[in-house]
This record gives sequence, C-alpha cells and structure tokens, in this order.
Amino acid sequence: MVFKIAISILALAAIFPILYSNFQKLLLIVNNAPDRLTSINTFKSSEIKFADRIRDCEDALLVETQGLAILSCDPGREKWNTVMGIFLPGPVPGAEIYAYDYKQIGAPDSQTLRRFEVLDYKAGVDLHTLGMAFDEATSTLFVANHRLSGPTIEMFKLDLVGFTAKHFRTIRHPLLLGPNAMTLINGHELLVTNDHHFLIKDSRLLAMLETYLALPFATVVHVDISSLLEDPTSTVEANIVARLPFANGIEFLNETTLAVASTARTAVYLYSVTQPETDTASPPALTYKSMLKFPFFVDNVQVSKDGVLHAAGHPHPPTLSKYAATRHECNAAADPDTRASCEKLRASSGVSRWTEATGVETLYMGTEFPTGCTAAFDSVRKVGIVAGLYAKGIFVWRE
Repeated sequence: MVFKIAISILALAAIFPILYSNFQKLLLIVNNAPDRLTSINTFKSSEIKFADRIRDCEDALLVETQGLAILSCDPGREKWNTVMGIFLPGPVPGAEIYAYDYKQIGAPDSQTLRRFEVLDYKAGVDLHTLGMAFDEATSTLFVANHRLSGPTIEMFKLDLVGFTAKHFRTIRHPLLLGPNAMTLINGHELLVTNDHHFLIKDSRLLAMLETYLALPFATVVHVDISSLLEDPTSTVEANIVARLPFANGIEFLNETTLAVASTARTAVYLYSVTQPETDTASPPALTYKSMLKFPFFVDNVQVSKDGVLHAAGHPHPPTLSKYAATRHECNAAADPDTRASCEKLRASSGVSRWTEATGVETLYMGTEFPTGCTAAFDSVRKVGIVAGLYAKGIFVWRE
C-alpha cells in the first residue's frame, strides 16, 4: 500500500509541471482572445509601411552600419507552410528578399524599399524563406529554405549597393529536419534551430502532440561548413547541442550566453556557451541557465547593440491558425462577400523586450499589425521593425 502511494506521488510529481504549464498556456490563450486582448502601444510613433508591395515577411535583420533592414518575404507561405501544416495544391509563388533603408526618415517609400535580384539560383528550384543570418564581414546571407523537395539553407553573396543576391552554396544535412532560425558563431559555423522532431508533413497528430504537450524534442544544431566553403560538392559537419520544446528564434545575447525561443513554452531559454579549448572542430557546449516567460507564444528573438533582447510572437494561436488558413483566399479575393468576411478576421501581435535589470517589458500588443513574428531594433537610430508571418507590409516604430 505504501509502495503504491509512493508511486502515485512520484507520478503526480512528474506530470504536475506539465499540467501546470499547460494550464498557464490555456489561461493565456483565453485572456488573449481578440475580444479580450488589452491593447498596448508604448512607441513614440509607429506605422505600417509597404502594405501594397510586400507581405508574409517572416524575418527581418538589421545591417546597422548601413541603416538597412533585410527582409525575407514569402507569399507562397499562404499555400505552403511546413511548420503550420498548410499544403495546398497548385502553383506556389516563390519568396523574395528585400532591403529597407530605414535611415532615410521622410523619404518616399519608392526610394526606401529595394528588391534584391537573385543571381545564379538554379532555375526551377523553389525558394521559401524562414529565418536568416548575415555575416557582414563576407557579405554572406544565410537563409532557411523550406523547399517542396526538402529543407535546405541557402547562401547568397549580397551586394548592398547594387542590391543583388548571388547564390553560391546550399547546406544540407540529415539533422536539419526543419531549419527555422539561425545565428552565426563565425563565418563558417552556425547554430540552427529545428522547430520540431515530428514534422507535420509526416504526421499531423505527432507534430500536434509535440507542440501542445511542449515535448523537448526540437533541437539546436551546430553546423560547420568549412569543407563546403572550399568545395561545393563537400558535406557539412553537424551535431545536436541542445533539445527543447518547439525551438524557434535564436540569437547570442553576448559572447557566452545564447537565447533560444521556445514557442510552445511561451518562453526564451538562456544557455551558457562554452567553446572548445583545444579541438576547434568540436561543437560548443550549451548548458541551460534559465527561462524567461513572455505574455505570448514567442516566435523570433533579436538582440540590439545595447544588449537588449527583443521578442515578437503570437498572443492567440487559434486566431493565428485561422488567419493563416484563409490568406490564400483573402489575398486573392475579388468577391465582395469574401472580402467582407476576410476583413472581420483578426490576428494579433506581441512585442516585448528584456534586460536583466528590468525584466520583461511589453511594448506592443494588438491587432493593428497581425501575426508579428520578428522584432528588430537599432538602438542607435532608435528604430524598430516588426515583420509579420502573414501580414501586409512591415510595422516600423521609432522611440
């Protein structure tokens, strides 16, 4: 009898954290429903730009020396989304890469948004962008690509004057199951998140269980492309360095601390990073430090030059899912009834920042700009940019 009670207590102790975490998430979803959401906007000024020219921009990264934001925008996500499980028949538009010159305050939009001309990318190969990373020293852009034939990471040489993106390498590895976001250690090493172990294209049930139970099956993978840089036919070295639930955005907070978004936990995990002392070919060691909780389901993270972590994400996943599932109809709608129905659909965005001194501060929460997934901030020019997974344009704020 005593043994059975002890087993029951141990079992309850094991599942209690999962039950409590899921209860917190359920409460967050209830409180963040569109008709209950408390709108917050702390910005000095904000506006939606380029709504008639770009849409569905998943990532935005800043090249602060140039006052440029690089945007990855994929209208094809409305029909092909390997993370959310949207696989519609028919032709799928490809992604485009843009540069927004945010330092030109007051300049006409026609002068501040430029599309990169993609060169040497193999004809007939599709491009469906997610996260990016940029090595300014070599002007190399790394882009996660969820091709219809399978995931890759593409490498482009950017010309930030002529606005061309010359493709020169493709990264593949069995451990890159679903590359979502990445950050650079140096010009030949990067850390990449795989958002799921069970891919939704293989099993919707298992992928949903992994998401909603917040199972720590997603991975952070260290990738060394040294040999690939020398020989385009060579392979890359890859090793798993961390596991967590629904790994998403990733960024170095400083030289020894890594921040990784866990969407399913409404959190950002912080890891201590220890570089190998002798064997430079070995991956770094990641040691869990702490977890930062946010008032939304965190998508991507960015760290500004002053060391402030900015996070963007989704306050209410059910409306995000409904919004995403209808974009292919709504953005092509000609029928008045369909347009009217689409205008009633709302999806929200959340933006917060964190420092060790101040903790988490919510900067924006609302439906004016939907599906916000990345917030990048130039701490010198005091300009921030939010990209939206299924939004038209980008959201620009100034402080």
